[in-house]
Amino acid sequence: MNELFPSKFLKALENLLGKERLLKEKEDLFSYSYDSSSLIRLPSAVALPERKEEVIEILRLAQEYKVPIVPRGAGTATTGSPLAHKGGLVICFSRMDRILEFNEEERIVRVEPGVLNGELKKFLKKYGFFYPPDPSSYEFSTIGGNVATGAGGPRGLKYGTTKDYVLALEVVLPGGKVLKTGPSTLKCVVPYNLTSLFVGSEGTLGVFTEIVLKVIPLPQKRILFVSAHEREEEPLEIITEILRKKLTPACAEFIDKTTILALSKSKGSLPIFENKNFSSLLYLELDGEGEILEKEKVLIERFYKDLGISFEKAEDESDIENLWEIRRTISPSLKVLGKKRFAEDVVVPRRFMKDLLFKIRKLEKDWGLYICCFGHAGDGNFHVNILFDSENEESAIKVRENVLKEVIELSGTISGEHGIGYIKRGFVNWELSPLQIEIMKKLKKVFDPEGILNPQVKIPD
Repeated sequence: MNELFPSKFLKALENLLGKERLLKEKEDLFSYSYDSSSLIRLPSAVALPERKEEVIEILRLAQEYKVPIVPRGAGTATTGSPLAHKGGLVICFSRMDRILEFNEEERIVRVEPGVLNGELKKFLKKYGFFYPPDPSSYEFSTIGGNVATGAGGPRGLKYGTTKDYVLALEVVLPGGKVLKTGPSTLKCVVPYNLTSLFVGSEGTLGVFTEIVLKVIPLPQKRILFVSAHEREEEPLEIITEILRKKLTPACAEFIDKTTILALSKSKGSLPIFENKNFSSLLYLELDGEGEILEKEKVLIERFYKDLGISFEKAEDESDIENLWEIRRTISPSLKVLGKKRFAEDVVVPRRFMKDLLFKIRKLEKDWGLYICCFGHAGDGNFHVNILFDSENEESAIKVRENVLKEVIELSGTISGEHGIGYIKRGFVNWELSPLQIEIMKKLKKVFDPEGILNPQVKIPD
């Protein structure tokens, strides 16, 4: 199991961490062999550091002994990015979960990579502040993992994604060198923008030990509209019209007819619009304060009524969360349509959302597989899930390839917020030019000259 590891390397790690924080037995390693993809990759060992000084020493030893290193948060990735595809040492940051500093005047928070997104939100809420990026896994995904993948979420339309809130990083490089990517200020143009380079790098360039984030005041009030639509594509048209009215909702989430089928089968029935026939849903959330928010609410109500669209409205926090719970249960509900799935997080320009939906419906009909298409339609980000059983896997592979080709033809990208990981490496050269890939490889060589950081992830061969 530890054939990759020289005995001196293991001994040094054990002296550093102790036996209880260096896992080597197969039954202990299995918990770190999977993520939210279908892949299983057993690591050679798992380190559980508690201090950045330990991470520095681990990276120094890894460079010396040429041992592959895989950083890991909570293992919620859908692409295999936190898995040891070539064996090696997984560094799990579950014990580096401290909020190190919150400066209300500067509106910044400094955290270790193992802090859960949901815990940070609860902490900030006590002070009336808000960290907007909210992937569906926010209750149990880590800030380090969110930064590594460039996570987004429903609020990306109004507030942006992780990349818009990371001010600075402390990164450990192979050999134990420590890099600070910039100061904890809102402005800085002295260095190259190394912070942005590391956001979305999926552990291929360095290992985070501290993350400095920008935070903003909580909006005073939220209002949620959930509307039902007979024409499946109507919500995508509505989003365009609302944006043309100079409104910017906090969230605009689309749920297609195949996803509604999965939710209905899973739950027995949906707790909203029970007596109506509809093919899609639109979640539209407004936030803000005072007269401006009230005017936006009235405008949306009038807009829906003029079009004869059925909707439910929630202004109480508990009612809002109850309606959002339907959206959050989509992922586990999909298994009723197939035991396996390919989960894509593609993005196209908003003007092409309907085109992509129509192409997906044609693929669904032609191949006889369920394809769910839901997600952050406000910024053109669809979560396309192809559901299948083992006997249909070859067909599902073909469908997946067709979906990704259609996305690229529509001037889109094959990943908006989940990352490339291991699963999508083979498709990167469909989207990027040879020059882009060459530059990426050269950059990795600068930061990781021996290629020990997360090999087999993100960058194609």
